[in-house]
Amino acid sequence: MRYLLVLTVFSFFFYQVRALGLKLNCFNSEKCFDLKVNQSQTIKCDVVNNSNTETLIWYRGTQQVDIKPENSLNSSTVCLPAVAPDDNGVSFTCLLKSDTTIKQTVQLNVLFEPILSGDTKTITQAGQNIQLTCGFKANPAVAMSWRRNGSIVAFPSRFEQRMSSNTWTLSITKVAMSDTDNYTCVAVTPSGNVTTLTFELIVGERQPGLPVEAIGGAVVVGCLIICFGLFARRQKIFKQCMKSRHNTAM
Repeated sequence: MRYLLVLTVFSFFFYQVRALGLKLNCFNSEKCFDLKVNQSQTIKCDVVNNSNTETLIWYRGTQQVDIKPENSLNSSTVCLPAVAPDDNGVSFTCLLKSDTTIKQTVQLNVLFEPILSGDTKTITQAGQNIQLTCGFKANPAVAMSWRRNGSIVAFPSRFEQRMSSNTWTLSITKVAMSDTDNYTCVAVTPSGNVTTLTFELIVGERQPGLPVEAIGGAVVVGCLIICFGLFARRQKIFKQCMKSRHNTAM
């Protein structure tokens, strides 16, 4: 009985070692390709421990990749020409067509310098609340900051800096004409490379609005004028109504 148990365990491990599987030409154990923007790469998938011809299929994310039949038997490759920043984080999965539970996945890690974007000119009036929004993308992560007229300054309490996953904003409460200036969005990479985008803020004098009392008074005066006009023409209007009623009765 003991020998039978040992034989069973040995057979199990031997089978696992020899089990049908897939192998990718991945660069490391984390199954990620480190690539630079515009770099090309080929991903190869091989069937291992197979006794018969196996067909392979590929997926890019959730979309199946169209490959030629001759590029699907036992060994298959997909070519990535000139990767872009948007390819960062995209996964490629190789699967056995006969058993899609047998698969291998690789994820792209595309390295690129910061890309900054935003509406770079804002014109407003004093007293308004405004927000300068700098969109950014970068890999690896970058350190973000705002500068005024190219210099690092201590912003007043009316200024607030906020960061989300892909935006870096500078909010200003009740802007003053003295806030008119150039504000620079700065991204610094771990290696020290600096990328900037300058936003121009122009604050003009606050335009005096029409007082609420004046608007209310104008409405009242307008209503009175209409009422007086109707009162002055009451006899003519009355005669016209009587004439219309008489014609209707005929």
